This record gives sequence, C-alpha cells and structure tokens, in this order.
Amino acid sequence: MEMKASSGGGRGGTGLGGVQLDDIPSRGFIARLAPAIAAELIDGAPSVYYPPGSIIFSPGNGTTAALVVSGLLRYYMAGSDGRELTIRYVGPGDLVGTLITERSDLNTRAQALQPSVVLHLDVDRAQALAQRRPELSQAFIDELVSRLRFAFRALAASAFMPVRVRVARDLLERAKMSGPLVAGLHLAVTQQSLADATGSVREVVARALRELRREGAVATADDGITVLDPDLLSRQAAV
Repeated sequence: MEMKASSGGGRGGTGLGGVQLDDIPSRGFIARLAPAIAAELIDGAPSVYYPPGSIIFSPGNGTTAALVVSGLLRYYMAGSDGRELTIRYVGPGDLVGTLITERSDLNTRAQALQPSVVLHLDVDRAQALAQRRPELSQAFIDELVSRLRFAFRALAASAFMPVRVRVARDLLERAKMSGPLVAGLHLAVTQQSLADATGSVREVVARALRELRREGAVATADDGITVLDPDLLSRQAAV
C-alpha cells in the first residue's frame, strides 16, 4: 500500500494519500458491500495516520465517519468519574463514527491502540449514495444493529459479571483482532488499559490477572500478556 504524506491531517493525525479499495482487507463493514459500491463510497476520502493513543472521534466532532484501513481502534464510553468502558474493538475494514446527524448525549470516543490509518468519509456524500444504493443503506442498518449488540453485551457484562470474567472477555476480543486464538499468542496490553476497557481500576484488574495466571489461562510480564490455554480462557470468559 503506497501512502504519501500530504499537508493537513486534521484531528491530531497525519494526512496520507494513495489508499485504494484493494488496500482495505475484505472484512467487517467493507465486506458487506459490492466492490463497485465500496469504491464509490471511499472515492476521494482523505486517509489519515494516527499514532497509538490518538483520539480519533469524540463528542465534539459532530457527525463524522471513517473506514479503518490498518491498525486497531477501540470504541469506548467515558464516565464523569473518569472510568471508561470499551464497547468494541475495530480493525481493518470496519466502520467507525456515524452518519446520523441527531446529536447524542453519550460520551463515546474512538481511540487508536496501534498505529492506525483511517479513511475519513464525506458524510453528505455517503448519505446521498445510500439513498441511491439500497445495498449501502442495508449495510449501514446492519452495522447499527451490530453495534447495539456489542453495546448491550458490554453494558450487561459491566453490570452483572465479575471483573475476572470481564478481563477474560476483553483479552479474547483483543486476541481475535490479532489473529487466530492459539496458545502462545502475546498481547501487548497493560493492567491500566484492561482497567480502562472493563470499567474497573488497575488494582482490581491485577487481582483478576493473578487468578487467571494461577489457573494457567495466561502468563503475565512487563511487556504484556500471553495466552497459555485458549479453551480455559474462553471458559473463564463465559463464552
């Protein structure tokens, strides 16, 4: 994928150029679209590089949407007390942001966890294309339904499940975005990032990891967490 720097990335990122449809893996939202519709959707969309930790979308951005070309992002909700709860992880081919113009009171954000490149879509153009292309409208509807399922699952886990289960689930979700879930898979994740993802605090997450480590599901180190027993981790996650 040839991407050349261009002036003005916006939103704290670095502008790039040269992204084509073939550069985006056929998975997630983009896989729902016929190639001709997908190509028309991204035509002329500026590509932007975001380093890890960058906030790509926040409540003050208004109506905005983008397609992930590479990297890993998370959607999360932020509470007034500073706690956070990850709703879902998104990777190449996934859609982030929204085309809905109605203002929401939810404090939701999208953050890059790895070096990431996204295509920022022209919302007005995408809405006009959806009116002409029923397949695109259906893909947007399917995307919203999928997001609701992720949101309900995350909120239910936060309300009713112990932290150990929530941590195990988060590790599984991260592992799925990294590739096949196999023994020896290493995840570059910190206790604080797990606390942010699960709506908990670092000390409680540390206890949950000790339990998972004692049972043989994972191994922990300064540079992250290694999955030792995928089946056991899945059982601990109650999935």
